Amino acid sequence: MAFAGEVAELPLGVDGLTGQKNISEIGPGHLLVAENLTYQAGTLQKEGGSAKFNSSAIAGTPIVLGGHDWHPTGTVTQRLIVLLGDGTLRKDTGATDFSVTLKSGLTISDVNPVFVEGGIEAAGSDKKLFVFTGVNVVQVLAADGATTGDIATPAADWSGANQPTFGVIHENRMFAGGNANDPHRVYYTPASDHEDFTGAGSGSLSIYPGEGERITGGISFKGLLILFKFPKGIYLVDTSSVTLSEWSVDKHSTDIGGISPNGHTAIDNDVIFIDAGATLHLISAITAFGNIGTRSLSSIANLTELLLDETNIAQLPNCQAIYYTAKAEAHITMSSSGSNFDRRLVIDFNRPDFPRFRLSTKDINRSMWLNQDANRISRPYIGDSSGTIWKLDQDTRNKDGGGYSGKFQTAHLDFSHLDPALGVKNKNGKFLELVIEPKGNHDLTVDVVWDTITIQTITFNMGESGAALGSFVLDTNKLAGTGLTNKRKRMEGSGKRLSLIGRNSAANENFSVSRFYIGFTRGTDRGL
Repeated sequence: MAFAGEVAELPLGVDGLTGQKNISEIGPGHLLVAENLTYQAGTLQKEGGSAKFNSSAIAGTPIVLGGHDWHPTGTVTQRLIVLLGDGTLRKDTGATDFSVTLKSGLTISDVNPVFVEGGIEAAGSDKKLFVFTGVNVVQVLAADGATTGDIATPAADWSGANQPTFGVIHENRMFAGGNANDPHRVYYTPASDHEDFTGAGSGSLSIYPGEGERITGGISFKGLLILFKFPKGIYLVDTSSVTLSEWSVDKHSTDIGGISPNGHTAIDNDVIFIDAGATLHLISAITAFGNIGTRSLSSIANLTELLLDETNIAQLPNCQAIYYTAKAEAHITMSSSGSNFDRRLVIDFNRPDFPRFRLSTKDINRSMWLNQDANRISRPYIGDSSGTIWKLDQDTRNKDGGGYSGKFQTAHLDFSHLDPALGVKNKNGKFLELVIEPKGNHDLTVDVVWDTITIQTITFNMGESGAALGSFVLDTNKLAGTGLTNKRKRMEGSGKRLSLIGRNSAANENFSVSRFYIGFTRGTDRGL
């Protein structure tokens, strides 16, 4: 017998996480919870797992403050360099034991290190890795050396604990700054020597010293050097002229600034950065003349207030950002209120019209960087607070063999987006049908919430078999080599607004859901 009620399609998570508190303003494609998820392949899935890079923690279980994927001699040699909370800079040569101590005795006080690749200023010169910490003399690793050395010719201002917090290669020169004794100045080398901050062709620029407290970091973007100040200030350095005296410094913003030397990253055609209020922004080229404008990225999904309320602001100076090109995702390490380094905010840019947000909470992310895999694809790595480096986005949905939760919650919908008359009526639930990509013989648990009260919990098997009444294969469309399958279960309860909470948490459990279909009948007008 054919179903006599109505069927509403619920696009699942197509607009990502929202922080909008007015439920009447939340669209059907938004999520109230998006924890350890991914939006890849057009479905809502559990994000990839985490596997240890080093099976045994580094001796003493130090905090991993930063890391860098180092290729000193081209594609043949690959090393992993880490700065640790025990004051050592170490190198792994392939055994994952970090047996080479490049430097010891470094002063470490919760630093946020910046690694910059330079060198090869002329044919035959070594490639060099520069390590900036703000409190130690800049360290330089030449090629595949066994130790680092102090930078050869630092700026005269850099002495004692007054050291640059960041560096960046721009127009073939090394630029650096952030030293506490002159925090509004950026220094530069000639193109011929990235270690020479005092010789011919070197110099410095004073960046609006009466504004802000200090320069926090910089990035080279579209021919300009962009410098961020804390708590406010963004400045553009134009070095296009071969005459140094013709370089210019232009003020871009006095209302927005940076917070962390690693709190920005270039994405496909833009730069994303985080400010002192935990708000995310994009710097975008907006005219044919290359002018740069700023817009809030957080406000697109109404996340500004949510991030500010739920973030440990004291740890924002330690946040680190990367762009995972293979998945078109920006990842930013953050700390929840009262905790340290317990989440990553991920922004998915696969929809050109609308970036989508999600939160990853399964890892301790004290540091983060990109590491090339065997196929030369750069994948996200993190360092935790106890001497272990982790490879993220693994195909298996486990963390070192253990489970983690993947959870989503849809908006509280009254279905007025389908028919305004439905907004004032009760709906009587009849069935819930999922469109899934089979992922294995395990369940997705779905809570049915009517008017904020959980009425029922339904389980859906994520495998090819063991499906509920009404299951069938839709057509020949394929995802990851398997067909899409519809699975239907009876749904109970009634109310004006419906929200659905899906989750699973055991090791190797996954889900891949593209749509919900809700079967219902109309009740009376609310309150009548």
